[in-house]
Amino acid sequence: MRLYSRLTLLTLAGTCLTLAGCTSHGEVSLQLKVNKDPTPFAVIDGQEVDVPDIKMGKRSSIRKIIAEGKDNSHVMETLAVLTQTHGPRLTGSTNLKNAQHWVRDQFESMGLENARLHQWGVIETRFDRGDSTGKVFLDNNDPDKDNKEIREMEFSTLAWTRGTNGPTSGGVLHLPTTMEEYEAHRGQYANSWVLLKPNYSGKGSGLRSVGFQMRQRNDARHEIREGLERTAQPVAQSTQTPVDANAWNGTFDYRGTPVAAVLTFDESASPVTGDLSIAGFSEGPISEFTREGDTINFKWKHSMGSSMITLNFDGEEATGVSKSSSGNEFKLAFAKGAAPSTDNSESDTPESVLAAVIAENPNGFLSSSMDERVWTTSANKWRSRRIADYPKDIEINIRQSDYDFLSTRAAEGIDILVEFNLPHTLTAGPIPVYNVIAEIRGTEKPEEVVIISGHIDSWDGPGSLGTTDNATGSAVTIEAARILMASGIKPMRTIRFALWSGEEQGILGSKGYVESLSKDQQANISATFVDDGGTNYQGGIPAADFMVDYLAAATAPTNGQFYSEIDGEFLNVNIRPTGDKINTHSGSDHASFNKKGMPGFFWDEVGRADYQHTWHTQNDTYEFAIEEYLIQSATNAAILAYNLANAPEMLPRSAASDKDESEN
Repeated sequence: MRLYSRLTLLTLAGTCLTLAGCTSHGEVSLQLKVNKDPTPFAVIDGQEVDVPDIKMGKRSSIRKIIAEGKDNSHVMETLAVLTQTHGPRLTGSTNLKNAQHWVRDQFESMGLENARLHQWGVIETRFDRGDSTGKVFLDNNDPDKDNKEIREMEFSTLAWTRGTNGPTSGGVLHLPTTMEEYEAHRGQYANSWVLLKPNYSGKGSGLRSVGFQMRQRNDARHEIREGLERTAQPVAQSTQTPVDANAWNGTFDYRGTPVAAVLTFDESASPVTGDLSIAGFSEGPISEFTREGDTINFKWKHSMGSSMITLNFDGEEATGVSKSSSGNEFKLAFAKGAAPSTDNSESDTPESVLAAVIAENPNGFLSSSMDERVWTTSANKWRSRRIADYPKDIEINIRQSDYDFLSTRAAEGIDILVEFNLPHTLTAGPIPVYNVIAEIRGTEKPEEVVIISGHIDSWDGPGSLGTTDNATGSAVTIEAARILMASGIKPMRTIRFALWSGEEQGILGSKGYVESLSKDQQANISATFVDDGGTNYQGGIPAADFMVDYLAAATAPTNGQFYSEIDGEFLNVNIRPTGDKINTHSGSDHASFNKKGMPGFFWDEVGRADYQHTWHTQNDTYEFAIEEYLIQSATNAAILAYNLANAPEMLPRSAASDKDESEN
């Protein structure tokens, strides 16, 4: 181990001053050492040590890379185009397509080779979100006067859902919990916004869980509405010959809503014949009838397919279940000769109450976030659902203070109007989806590759620009490519730059890329590095023990070069030994490579930024980017890529390969 003394510092003039905690526009706080070629050192497990003796890139080229990265950074300009010109970049959206074409063109203009869009799949429907607004007005009950706007809300909806047909306004009502509560407001839910009861504590109540709960509610409402629409359709007259037999009248329980049903069967016939009809749903014959004591089983064929039905008899009453061919189960209840009943205590369920509200066609449903952040995710079946199958009912998740405001006013009986304008555009596919790829081709071993990457897609909730997740990582990747090209480097191996998409939906773009590689191509990937941790700097990386020396040597030139006056320390790169394997997570694109045996790394992002404040929320905007951190990250990525591309061998994949290389 060695001690390292800091040298005299010279302030680097710039354009950015980092505000305490987050922002960075004004005067750059980075410091330059007077000595342009300070004694290099590595950082391993938090300790400054001598640089491992592994020959890598030329020192003169590394000096050029550092000078270009520090003195002529374009990273904030690139970030501004990605966020302020192209906005949030949902997978498959028009914004993302335009951003990807722009990046490809930038790579080409820099002189990179093979700049291209790499298709990894298709989606059934494109989703584009326009500028969305949510406002609250005081209703003056005078059609000749404008209502006074009293609040502007912050909110989100699931991506891949329907929006409004222009600005849509209405009153506010709480969702009733019983049919008695519903009856008190019957007829008022039409064209109103319905407040859902929040879940502020207990299991599944975190910020992230709100989006997943919205997904499930979205599908549950869709099922209820489909059932209501079926019951509203006239049933065709049966073509069966009327059976002179006992009639059993009762109910079919559709998601808590009892629907009138009639069953007839004649056990004197061989085989037993009969018919089952459910009001507004379907009618058809029964077959395969069997009886065991007081239990009968039969098959019912209807317009939606077929169901197997089991009924248990107790005198002149029968209860049982219908199991559809798709696996759904519905309860049945009959009585001999009784009139069908749909008004009983079993109808007072959350599902039946919700069905009654949905039947009135409210404007939509409003749910509460867990705090002042609103978190965006997607609807289920986003990749395969056709436009005609999109649920019709809207749910909007609003920040907690907005929800509390509406809930209180509604309880106080104050006349307010809520207006949402959600210009969602659904475009029928198939829509191709891409990654962006470009490279600096190696001079001696072009088939061997070092990959520098981030994901260019983002969530698209109202207000968000997809900045820290992950335009910052994308801008760092693009800037690293620019620095290397501007420095005129000629690497021995190929350095490839990749901007993945589909990361937010399950690291789909990188997975598709990996699957497109042959076994030989996979074997020739030295390492893949992913910048996807927000706007902090590349402060470290986890590595298997046998990889530590290579990575420490490759990142050593970064150390002692970037000093933050605000943080009061150098922005160095710590290589963390993690045992016999890379101890990392599976939550970003590096995992696609690790799963196939290729070294994949996710940067430890270190610094003062509060990632949770912006992550997937309306706060993910340009002003939260920290310039000095992005300058360090882009320059470090360029240094690392250049050094590994010029190392004696590819990054070791096992302790055995590390031993073999050290003996050569």
